[in-house]
Amino acid sequence: MTSGGPSLKSILREPLLHFAVVAAALVAAHQLYLRHSRPEVKLTTEWLDSMARDFELKSGRVPTLEERVKIAHAYVAEEILTREALKAGHTDDPRVRGMLATSLRETLEPVIADPSDAELQGYRERNPESFRYPAGVSFEHVSFGKAEEIPPGFLDALREGNPPAYVSSAMRMPNPMPMTWLPQIEKTFGVDFAAGLLTAKTGEWTGPLNSSRGLHFIKLIRRDEPREMSLEEVRPALVAKWQEERRKAVVSEKVAGMRGGYRIELPADIPPP
Repeated sequence: MTSGGPSLKSILREPLLHFAVVAAALVAAHQLYLRHSRPEVKLTTEWLDSMARDFELKSGRVPTLEERVKIAHAYVAEEILTREALKAGHTDDPRVRGMLATSLRETLEPVIADPSDAELQGYRERNPESFRYPAGVSFEHVSFGKAEEIPPGFLDALREGNPPAYVSSAMRMPNPMPMTWLPQIEKTFGVDFAAGLLTAKTGEWTGPLNSSRGLHFIKLIRRDEPREMSLEEVRPALVAKWQEERRKAVVSEKVAGMRGGYRIELPADIPPP
């Protein structure tokens, strides 16, 4: 080569060139490492389509392209937050642990078929109190806010059908009181008042009975005793309770199987599960 410039061989021997090549290789290797060392957050088209269908079920329409993008971005954000929460040890939070346990419990629950009439009847016999109509009462009443308001001889006058005129400070209530289940009477007037109704004679004025609303003279119009509901009346509730009991039994059995994989330590006064 007749030119006065450096030859290719001399250029290749330059330390600066060697440094540049090595630096470029290191940068490329670092980028490759970062790309493959970072955990991947992957959203497949199938999973995005599934979330879009959930959106459609809730809103009644197909998501727009902009909404579909928002759904995808929201998924990525939630996935990142979930992983960061796990790294930060948030699973130690009792609320988080409870939600995780509930989620897994739901995946363990089997689909339970409807029970037969014989199975329903057997379940009902084991749980009789859950499927009864309570006692019900209907009554007339004269109410007073305090004892000083009651005229002398008022009960006798009521029984004779000629009560004196009076002014009461008691809260006004339906009169006569329509047929009402006893638990509601207990809630409205108190347990002692309800007990007095159960011992009162039908068609006869009695009192005064104390309640949370004052004092009352009452005449029982009708009292219905507690009674069993028919199987058809309770079938939907009975089926739901029976299925729930069966699901819990299956989950408990599966958890018992998992328990063998753990060393369980409990306080001395607590028996093992």
